[in-house]
Amino acid sequence: MKIYIRKNFDNEIASHNFYAAYDGFKQMGIEINYFKNIEELSDSKKEDIVVSYVDDVRKVLFKHNIITPEIDYPEELKGYLGRKVWDSKLSIIANNPENWNVFIKPVEDKKFTGVVVRSTKDLIGCGTYGEDPEILCSEVVNFVAEWRCFVRYGRILDIRRYRGDWRAQYDYKVVEDVVAEYKTAPKGYAVDFGLTDKGQTLLIEVNDGYSLGYYGLFSLDYAKLLSARWAELTNTIDECDF
Repeated sequence: MKIYIRKNFDNEIASHNFYAAYDGFKQMGIEINYFKNIEELSDSKKEDIVVSYVDDVRKVLFKHNIITPEIDYPEELKGYLGRKVWDSKLSIIANNPENWNVFIKPVEDKKFTGVVVRSTKDLIGCGTYGEDPEILCSEVVNFVAEWRCFVRYGRILDIRRYRGDWRAQYDYKVVEDVVAEYKTAPKGYAVDFGLTDKGQTLLIEVNDGYSLGYYGLFSLDYAKLLSARWAELTNTIDECDF
């Protein structure tokens, strides 16, 4: 197994997330290589982990006939959302102002950044000309703080706040219950939670572990999480399972 990490054209590692992965894999003594364009990896093997942007990682996995699932709102966890969630198309929201004041995000992971739509300006950057992407919609909830919970092989590694009031505190029991009830969970993933202004701890979304913001997670834990999910997707041995 080798690790391939994306660099920018200035020859620096392209993201702080990628640097965290670099640091973690280096601690484990795994061979690390670099690339600047995903096309350079045409000869990479299935077990070789690629650390890069979502589109890059998906291209490499697709080369091995692997299509990553969309797992934002798992069926068994919908009771923890605390709000209505439904499927739609971008055009339906854009052309019907009566449907505004709604949060939208793309079904295809990271196609655009999720946003609350209250006016036409909020739709800027949500689509490409000639496309009408499928989206997930949800009722707007006022979260005062948000956290990311990292899970590897069913065990919570850590929880990191990434937005909101540092004095706020989530209900850890809700977090534990979500992880316990997520029976179809991948081997490596993260769950985002939010505390509402009414004091509820709600599930925001699930994030797949093959390309994931690390939000200050210890680099060794982060690298091992990436490895666990990569091995699962590629049906190879997780050489970082120790």
